[in-house]
Amino acid sequence: MGRTKTYDRDNIAERAMHLFWDNGYYNTTARQLAEATGLNVSSLYAEFGSKEGLYQAAVERYERDMVTTYIGALEEPGASLATLRKVLQQYPEFARADGGSAGCLLCNAAIEQAPTPLASQASTERYVSRLSAGVSHVLTNAQRDVALGPDVDVEALSHYLAATILGLFVMVRAKTRPEILDNAVRQALAQIDAMAK
Repeated sequence: MGRTKTYDRDNIAERAMHLFWDNGYYNTTARQLAEATGLNVSSLYAEFGSKEGLYQAAVERYERDMVTTYIGALEEPGASLATLRKVLQQYPEFARADGGSAGCLLCNAAIEQAPTPLASQASTERYVSRLSAGVSHVLTNAQRDVALGPDVDVEALSHYLAATILGLFVMVRAKTRPEILDNAVRQALAQIDAMAK
């Protein structure tokens, strides 16, 4: 009879997520993962198969919880231009937070190409698709509510804003001065306001 697990898999993935988020995939060692999770390396790899398997579980946890925290408001049925404004304005605040921010785990993975270029591409594509869909949902709502002109190209604008948001996260990770993010957000919002009725 096998030994009963004395740990929660999801909790282990969350602890690993924070470590990968701070350090990146390649700068995170098996020993650091063991220390962060409270499990020895053999137990970690028995559960997740490998460091890459643990990383994938961490990314899934990030997509489920953190992505929802950052952009979930865009997916709400009644999301409006005010919702989009609030989401965009949070990025300069991340830059002002004590100790800065680790940015976005998925953006960091795309830049680092961790754990492999293909895996990073897949997670980035999921994130961009979800982000673009959330922005598109807001813009479609705004057109329906006559807050945005009918001639606005929702698809193109949603892709532009998704790219802007990802870029803001990279700037947060790079510890760019908050004033620069303020200006970037202000310009993005000015473009939206110019299209609003």
